[in-house]
Amino acid sequence: MNITYSNSIATNFGINAALIAAYMNDEIRYSGEEHHKRIWLRCSHNRLRAIFPFMGKGAVAGALKKLTKSGMLVKREYNRSRFDRTLSYAFTDYGMALMEGFYG
Repeated sequence: MNITYSNSIATNFGINAALIAAYMNDEIRYSGEEHHKRIWLRCSHNRLRAIFPFMGKGAVAGALKKLTKSGMLVKREYNRSRFDRTLSYAFTDYGMALMEGFYG
């Protein structure tokens, strides 16, 4: 799998965050679900660790925390079962602008 990431996102948020953001952007374009005027991607930490086997639990969690804290991503639970705690992520307007600047 080849993933192209943004150097500016990597510089500001770290290489792990840039890789995850690029992956999520691609997945949202092809398999995202619309809720409340945003397109969401349902994605667990384990799924991200399977895609990026060189990242540990802490690296994935830290990258997602940086992306959400910076305002690039928002997270919510859109699950049918109350026992399912898998989070869904969507880009904010700021995050979409950064990603469009990269892919534009």
